[in-house]
Amino acid sequence: MSMFSIIKTGIDSANKDIAVISNNIANASTNGFKRSEAQFEDMYFSQHNNSTEIATGMGVKNIKPRQSFSQGSFQQTGGSLDLAIMGEGFFILGEPISKNALVRENETLSYTRDGSFQIDQLGNIVNTDGLPMLGEGKQPINVPVSLVNNTGDPKIISEIRVDDSGTIQATYGLDDTRIVGKILLADFVNEHGLQNVGNARFVETGESGEPVEGFAKERSLGKILPGALEKSNTDITDELVTMLRTQHAFSGFSKILQSEVDTVKRLIG
Repeated sequence: MSMFSIIKTGIDSANKDIAVISNNIANASTNGFKRSEAQFEDMYFSQHNNSTEIATGMGVKNIKPRQSFSQGSFQQTGGSLDLAIMGEGFFILGEPISKNALVRENETLSYTRDGSFQIDQLGNIVNTDGLPMLGEGKQPINVPVSLVNNTGDPKIISEIRVDDSGTIQATYGLDDTRIVGKILLADFVNEHGLQNVGNARFVETGESGEPVEGFAKERSLGKILPGALEKSNTDITDELVTMLRTQHAFSGFSKILQSEVDTVKRLIG
């Protein structure tokens, strides 16, 4: 491998690092966002000389960025469907719901720590992208907007509450309170193996293993904090320091490359 190719691997790696850091900074205010760290491996060329193996450095190569799943800070909002998880676990999201979707099988699930939820026009609890939160039986949680009492009079929903176990209660009228669902959480043996699909959402992979599902406060799963949101775990100051260090490295590689180009020009000139 030529010196130019080796230097190029350094430039490419610095570019990748800058891209990852830029994404962290851009999502510093995204609820539930988990920062990434660029990962690199040394490359070697091995030559066999009789019984001796000689490894020659060939530069570096990019590998999959590593997610940091450290918990972000909590922001109190008071919103009835603003939810955070203190401890382990992810909210489970299904695919968008249509009016005629009665049976939901083989859907692609995603997992998030972003607990910004609301009730859509069909009465389902969904995230800001319209994806339904799943509850018992891995089914969407539906909250009727109104109920008809024994006398045939309609009662409009007046309050919705979530406790730290994820049980959702809705109150209709002044005092008709009913349990309408319970939030299902998931955890993974190797959360670092999850694939980031954007918008603070992840999908399982063979590396992450299958999800272990359960309810808040059970087994190793954390508890629900109602009226709060988990913020990004990005530290802007740390990211800017890392960005400056990476830019210096990029500048250094560029200068070395230019020096090599000038040397070649002198040799062939």
